[in-house]
Amino acid sequence: MKVLVVDPDPESRDALRRAFGANGNQARCVASAGEGTRRLPEFLPDVVIAAVDLPGGTAETFIAAAARDARRAVWALVPSDRLDLAVHAMERGAVDFLWRPVSVRRLSLLLDRFRRRRAAEERGEEDRLRLARVESLVALPGRSPRWTETMALIERLASESAVLITGEEGTEKEAAARFLHRLSPRGSGTLVKVAEGESFQDALSRAAGGTLFVTGIDRVPARVQAEILSSLDADVRPGLVLAADGDPADAVRRGKLAGGILRRLEDRVLHLPPLRERGEDVARLARHFLEETSATLSFDVEAMDALTAHDWPGNVQELREAVKRAAKLAEGPTIGPTVVRSVLGRPLSARGSRRRRVPTVRIAVGDSLADVERRLIQKTLEFARGNKRKTAELLKLSLKTIYNKIKEYGLEH
Repeated sequence: MKVLVVDPDPESRDALRRAFGANGNQARCVASAGEGTRRLPEFLPDVVIAAVDLPGGTAETFIAAAARDARRAVWALVPSDRLDLAVHAMERGAVDFLWRPVSVRRLSLLLDRFRRRRAAEERGEEDRLRLARVESLVALPGRSPRWTETMALIERLASESAVLITGEEGTEKEAAARFLHRLSPRGSGTLVKVAEGESFQDALSRAAGGTLFVTGIDRVPARVQAEILSSLDADVRPGLVLAADGDPADAVRRGKLAGGILRRLEDRVLHLPPLRERGEDVARLARHFLEETSATLSFDVEAMDALTAHDWPGNVQELREAVKRAAKLAEGPTIGPTVVRSVLGRPLSARGSRRRRVPTVRIAVGDSLADVERRLIQKTLEFARGNKRKTAELLKLSLKTIYNKIKEYGLEH
């Protein structure tokens, strides 16, 4: 455990240093609020003991600053005849107090109480994170390689204080923001979205202890972007999740986005891939959305082929709405291709095909036949957007052979 003692009395400081050191804790002792303030961000103490008689009347401000971290315990160090000062310090954020000179018995009691509270909090945090991971897999389903990488990145970026989400419209940026928040150290707080007409500063205050979600940052006024930039530089603030609908680098070039925002977050960018790049996830998501709509309906093979052949310019949101409409139009327990084509408006197999570039596979002398075959099947699967029947047709192989090769080469998670 790390303890920061801020006390102008040298004998008292030494006594506290010895008491904490004897129990194997790390103790740092300083004499002023200024020194204590400098030590807070670099030492990151679990416990702060602050004397109420710090020079220049700085105790109140320091105790309030130290108490901003809800996981930290702040104890006031009070002269033995001044209970009023102990009460005043607790009103400013201290959770308990010690009389000066310090009683070893009282100190041991507070330490034991703190350790038990911290252990309970850690158990609760583990349970909360476990539940959040399960919820994220249900709300953001998919097992394609691209989506598996994306979910792993959400987990890694959740510990950051600010993240930039990019992706086309309909790629579930708000849902991703929700789970960045839920998996973060601030996840027990609230995710706040800036309301229409609300000032950024008001929203920032509302999100205290949680995370603020700002969508369409490439469309907000320059004044608000300047406030966001200033907030990114602040030491103490809620978590920030910013979302841009377009390419942020292009938005900076066109003067739509402050370059400083992108520079500060360029190593903390979560890009959500479009649905057309997620292969078999189209079929998985379609079945998932249909189960949410009806427990009895299913897609036949041709209907599913039609869905996987579509470009999905509206991404996951478009697929969700298409499945809902198809369920309403269905007659009988099975949804066929006619219903799907009716929902999407025109024959699907040709949509967007003229715009797509056929991928190539590079082969070099020395490459094994197995490696060439694996890469060829992988590229064809990507071109067919995960449609195995289409992949088999393009490679002039049987559907059974394609399934066997996918399993052999581990091309699907």
